[in-house]
Amino acid sequence: MSNYSFEKRKIWLSVGTALIATSMTATSADGLGAFESVSAPATMISVSTATLNEGEGGEGEGGEGEGLAQTDLSSDNAAYLARLGLIRGHLWVGIKLYQEGHIAMAKTHMKHPKDELYAGLEPVFEARGVEGFAKQLAALAAAVNQEQGDEAVDNAYSELLDAIDSSARVETMSAKEALISISQMIRTAADEYAIGVKKGSIVNVHEYQDAYGFTEIAIERLERLTTEQKEGAAEDIERTKQLLLELRALWPKVNPDGYVDGDAASLYGAAARIELMALN
Repeated sequence: MSNYSFEKRKIWLSVGTALIATSMTATSADGLGAFESVSAPATMISVSTATLNEGEGGEGEGGEGEGLAQTDLSSDNAAYLARLGLIRGHLWVGIKLYQEGHIAMAKTHMKHPKDELYAGLEPVFEARGVEGFAKQLAALAAAVNQEQGDEAVDNAYSELLDAIDSSARVETMSAKEALISISQMIRTAADEYAIGVKKGSIVNVHEYQDAYGFTEIAIERLERLTTEQKEGAAEDIERTKQLLLELRALWPKVNPDGYVDGDAASLYGAAARIELMALN
């Protein structure tokens, strides 16, 4: 492996601060090494690093595949917020597609309690003393998939957002935890964008859209930080905001036609810079 490739992988891995207690061998066949299987409590959630090869071997949202590490979402606030942010990102882009009349596409982004991103969260919610949002998630999926109409979809989405907010309790987290969660979400958006866009061509519109949703929710999370959370981190929060707003140029439309002038490198770079700000 070239020194450049190794350094690039180190930068990408640094963004995943939720990946704890892992063992890597940089000289293995894929440069990532193998993670040993260990017994883990019910609140341990797998997080994928396999997308360093542009999605080969798994997805950055925690999909099954090689390069998995584990983090305890019951105690890791940043990773917990990132996981809920990914769920919200899927929903955000699904609703946007629905509002623009792309009903079939919207259905593919509707999450259900049995889906991958929600699976395994129940013991985490129990450990954190929150109710979760399985009922509301199922209600929105049903409203969209069964085409129950705009009012039903809007009401279900509003109730779901309230339930997610109640479970997230972002206002109780530190600015550092919020920023790290944002860096993790943007890193995952980069993984998805790298799968969806190749040399300006849309090769997987679903992944392109996922990346859009994750980035928009990251922006929203940043804008909702409280005055207390911003104290002592105002400069880094403002710099993060500017980085995120610049990323919007990567998505000219939610369902684009033709060439897209964007590259995942912008997302990877932003994710690394945001994490470094948070850690400092």
